[in-house]
Amino acid sequence: MFSQIGGARLLTLSAFLLPSTLAAGAWNSSSSVVPGRYLVEFEDSTDATSHIFFSSLSENAIAATPVVTLDYSLFKGASFDLGDVGNEKAHVQKILSLPSVKSIQPVRAYSLSETSGYTVNQGSVLPPAPGPNSLTSTPDTFSPHVMTGVDKLHDEGHFGTGIKVAIVDTGIDYTHPALGGCFGEGCKIGFGKDLVGNDFTGANTPVPGDDPMDCSGHGTHVAGILAADSVAPQFTGVAPNVTVGIYRVFGCSGITTTDVLVQAFMEAYEAGAQVITASLGDASGWSEEPSAVALSRIVEAGVPCTIAAGNDGDIGVFYAEAPATGHGITAVASVDNIVTPVLFKNASWSTENDTTPVPFTWVPFAPANIPNGTYLLHDIVNGSADTFIICNENFTITDDLTGKVALVPLDSGCTSGAGILDMVVAAGTKYVLWYSSRVGTIQSINATTWNTGIESIGMVTDDLGEEWLKMIAAGDPVSVHMITPKYLDYYVVNTPNADSGGYVSHFSSWGPTFEVDVRPQVAAPGGSILSTYPLDLGAYYIDTGTSMATPFVAGAMALILEARGKLDPATIKSILSATATPKLYNDGQSTYSYLAPVAQQGAGLVNVYDAVNAVGVLNISSISFNDTAHFTNYAAFEIQNTGNETVTYTIDYVSTGSVYTLPASGDPMPSEGGDGVALDITTASSATLTLTSDTVTIEAGKSASIGVSATLPNLTASRIPVYGGYVTLNGTNNEYLTLPYMGVASNLYDAVIFDTADNLTYVSRYFSFDAVPSGYAFTLPPQNSTDEEKELYDFPVPVSTDAFGTRVLRLDLAPAYSNSTVNTTEVLGEKIVGSVSAFPAIAQPRGQWHAFWYGDLSDGTFAPPGDYVFLFRALKVFGNESAAEDYETVWSNPFSIIYNTTTTAS
Repeated sequence: MFSQIGGARLLTLSAFLLPSTLAAGAWNSSSSVVPGRYLVEFEDSTDATSHIFFSSLSENAIAATPVVTLDYSLFKGASFDLGDVGNEKAHVQKILSLPSVKSIQPVRAYSLSETSGYTVNQGSVLPPAPGPNSLTSTPDTFSPHVMTGVDKLHDEGHFGTGIKVAIVDTGIDYTHPALGGCFGEGCKIGFGKDLVGNDFTGANTPVPGDDPMDCSGHGTHVAGILAADSVAPQFTGVAPNVTVGIYRVFGCSGITTTDVLVQAFMEAYEAGAQVITASLGDASGWSEEPSAVALSRIVEAGVPCTIAAGNDGDIGVFYAEAPATGHGITAVASVDNIVTPVLFKNASWSTENDTTPVPFTWVPFAPANIPNGTYLLHDIVNGSADTFIICNENFTITDDLTGKVALVPLDSGCTSGAGILDMVVAAGTKYVLWYSSRVGTIQSINATTWNTGIESIGMVTDDLGEEWLKMIAAGDPVSVHMITPKYLDYYVVNTPNADSGGYVSHFSSWGPTFEVDVRPQVAAPGGSILSTYPLDLGAYYIDTGTSMATPFVAGAMALILEARGKLDPATIKSILSATATPKLYNDGQSTYSYLAPVAQQGAGLVNVYDAVNAVGVLNISSISFNDTAHFTNYAAFEIQNTGNETVTYTIDYVSTGSVYTLPASGDPMPSEGGDGVALDITTASSATLTLTSDTVTIEAGKSASIGVSATLPNLTASRIPVYGGYVTLNGTNNEYLTLPYMGVASNLYDAVIFDTADNLTYVSRYFSFDAVPSGYAFTLPPQNSTDEEKELYDFPVPVSTDAFGTRVLRLDLAPAYSNSTVNTTEVLGEKIVGSVSAFPAIAQPRGQWHAFWYGDLSDGTFAPPGDYVFLFRALKVFGNESAAEDYETVWSNPFSIIYNTTTTAS
């Protein structure tokens, strides 16, 4: 139900419940917590510093290893690793009791918000950086800019000059000519630092440095969207004259963590960044996560922050990511590019009978290091009309391919990858050209992980491949005349995107938060975006994701600040929101007649030109009517006339489709979308708005207030419908503004959290994912076992598929029978032996999770041998965490545990 579809991530808490050796494969999971690592924030009323804090830990005999110190004006605290100290919960409680400590939370793991792209050739030799007059002498025709009015601002001379924008990401290849070629004062990439080092994985200790060089590519791509000035291919970033700061929070692989993110955000703020942007996230739906809190404080202090909404659109509504859930933060959705760009290199071909070279273009992938020369093409299927022959397990290549280029069909109907390339190498060549299985198109491929000995791999379109095959079959050999790709400029071909161009990307994550805050706020181009990439990884890259949309909005904010002067973050966000263009709903293949829900697109696609020139400025960026139990049936907003003439606005509203969270079948699990699959959206009923006035006339420099009352739509409350729309304002000055609104037509307190209807909350085994029968007996590893020894045992695995999020998720161990003599403590009305290690878990999203359990409890002790049940408890939305009745509860089947007394599993 939550499988890996379209970039979605399987939700699991297993990463923070496993020993380090077992957890290695769990770091792709969302909502992961680093084992034993905690983040504390100090009380505002104290003069505590990280040095004083760690001294107090030492005085209290708590052996904690410092990880990150956070001695900043807006966030004072530190992170530390307790390791295998035992009694972890007792240590945590003791730390929390220190006078200097305000809060303590586990450190979470974060991944990048990207979906897919392709890796082009390595080691490109690029032209030098453009001259000083290039921006004003060359018209901006870059499609993402044309979509959003950025091209018009560039034509008028707005390029973000004088604005400092900080990126929190994987680093930047600042040697790239399109990014200025240098790092430091006076450079385009002018400030920042490496906070983690190349080897940081999220599970180890950061090793900071001064050089924020990018070794994975994501940050360089983000930087190009913001600020590139590229010659070949020719394009610019949204704000190419800004000074960019880079705070590297990822190593060359892996993830990053809450404490490092807080440090990066605070470093960027204290360095004087006027906009901060980060394209990363962790499925949450809650605003309490420390990185979200830290960013919210930065916004309150006057610096706008843009954060990616996430790429889990196939999972459905209520899937907002942190830190985009933080108050005041601008969460950014993705819109597909109106064209699909492909990066080509030029070459030519000829035949034995016609030696006149014919130009062609091909897509180089990594690696692509074919030497200059002429090569015969060889059809590896030898004229067979059945290209699926390569899928046959008996398929072999018997011809000698030495000195030739292998022409290989890329058939999407089978897995033809590394095995075919191994055969090609064994037959004597290191050079391959695929031809696509989709007629006339180029299909993304990445051969970097295949390790086959291939030195050059690329692709041509199906029609060209077929033309070559016919000539070869007719006895007229084809030769290709190749130039090593790095010595050629890129040639970009843009194909119109007729399916989804200009509409919200199907992968873009849906809101709202579980507290019904509007997420996302705005959308920007994020599907199929050309930008820069590290030089040794190809120099340019076409990528897709809300990662790409987020720096676009940061650049838009820079243009607004340059053109309009200093504005507070709320005003910038409201201007971008009011001038954005709401888009019709598109499922990735078809466009519908109704507007996409606010929960998917926020205010819609940004129009930066209109934002810079907006006369009417609203004091809010959206309205949330909340759920039915907290229904706010009246809201008011102000519109200020910042122009020089009186303007009259005609006020009305338009509804979007309403999206059901739960399916019509009565299943408690949320509806899901996917590639080309529409979520359950209805236009049968929508909220009715009543406005205090349908027109308002505002003199120059004055403002007026408009009241909005809502009547709930007639929708099936048990399915948790999310409704929305836009208040519209049409001005006599030809200005068109909108104000998005959203609400939930049900009581979220009643939302089912544990999916008991499908029996998806239960106890399983390490050796089998099925539920164990009542009374199942487990033999657990000895309590002093190593991680490797634990893997030999069939230990209990509590499993749950949570249909909705919860602020507090408890997993407690309780006696199975009333005659048990084990010591218990009453917690929330139930007698428990203790909480399973690392629980309670805070601010959890919906989705599937499981935990490996060896008998250890959160207080560092082990449960004695005996008969037990697991008590799953989740706090209901808007519930009181101290009230037992506000928890949804599921009891597992009884099971028994004993401990082996040897280090060998029985």
